[in-house]
Amino acid sequence: MSLKNPVSIMLKLAHTTTANHFQYYHNAALNVETPEVKALLMVLADTEAELMDQLKSMMIRGIIAELEVLSEAPDRYETPDEMPFDLTREEIDPRIFVCNRALEKELKGYTFFLAIAARAKSKVISRLFEYLAYVKVKQIGRIRKVCETF
Repeated sequence: MSLKNPVSIMLKLAHTTTANHFQYYHNAALNVETPEVKALLMVLADTEAELMDQLKSMMIRGIIAELEVLSEAPDRYETPDEMPFDLTREEIDPRIFVCNRALEKELKGYTFFLAIAARAKSKVISRLFEYLAYVKVKQIGRIRKVCETF
């Protein structure tokens, strides 16, 4: 796909957004001492790295497979739970602090991708960003699953 292709341009935008999330999680993981927090941040960084790889692959081979996944997903219109974790514990438990920052970051990614999907003039680009929002919902679910154990 050439860079003049609107899908390629939008994939590049999604890749850049994902790379920023990866960098945030990776850098944060390097700077924390709590093993559970470090592990959580590394899992989040790895998840973003996987999405970056998937986006690179889509730039080369196209987006058909992802659009098929979206059309077959029964929970594709699921909205994420935006409620932060216990704010009263956030000041004393670094795990909860990190969980809330990660949740906030992924919710922003979800909202960003969904906004592009809603405004896209192309049905293909709209569906692509619906798929990326769907991926973010899944990531938010993973954050909730881990952080609820703290």
